[in-house]
Amino acid sequence: MLAQGAHTVLRFFKIQFLGNWIRSSLLSAFGYAGTEPLNTLLVVVEDANANLTTYWFELKPNIEVWISEAGHNEVHIPAICVKSQPGDQTRCHG
Repeated sequence: MLAQGAHTVLRFFKIQFLGNWIRSSLLSAFGYAGTEPLNTLLVVVEDANANLTTYWFELKPNIEVWISEAGHNEVHIPAICVKSQPGDQTRCHG
């Protein structure tokens, strides 16, 4: 699906898809689309000094997030983050 509006592109250290997501693939990227009314994506970014920052994104259903397979750990998100926090804020479920 084509997404219109603001977009964010980040080089990531880690990504966590919370909730129920569907994955698809193309020749050069993987696409993820959430199926819940509001889908949460956490993206952890590492800066030049090895400091980590976690960014939260909230996406409506069927809005695709693309991850490049080019080896650059690049994620394309059709949204602007709703918050950020220092460190790796991803968690294991348990």
